[in-house]
Parts: sequence; C-alpha cells; structure tokens
Amino acid sequence: MKVKELQPGDHVVDQYNGAPVDFEVVSVQPLGYLIEVTFRSVLGMASAAYHGNAYINAQR
Repeated sequence: MKVKELQPGDHVVDQYNGAPVDFEVVSVQPLGYLIEVTFRSVLGMASAAYHGNAYINAQR
C-alpha cells in the first residue's frame, strides 16, 4: 500500500530481534512532499517520515 493511502487503524507487521511485532498506524500527517506516520506497538510510540508514493507492507 502507498504511504499516502494509509489510515489510522492500519497495521504493519515487522521483525524486532527475530520476533514479529504489530505496529498500528495512529496518525498520518502531510509534511510537504513527505508524510509523517505515527505508529503504536508494544515497544511504544514512534513516528517516521516517508515519501507519499513509497510502499509499505500494511494491512487494513
């Protein structure tokens, strides 16, 4: 899914120390040509900025 199509509540599963971790999208905010995505997981909250046309392995 393209980053610009993400919505709060979408999920991304990634690996951390060899174990799968579910990241829930909390917010999606445009920052010019970048988009800031805030994630929540058992590891806490974190944000990252992506190009809007970048792909991320997310599920709705």
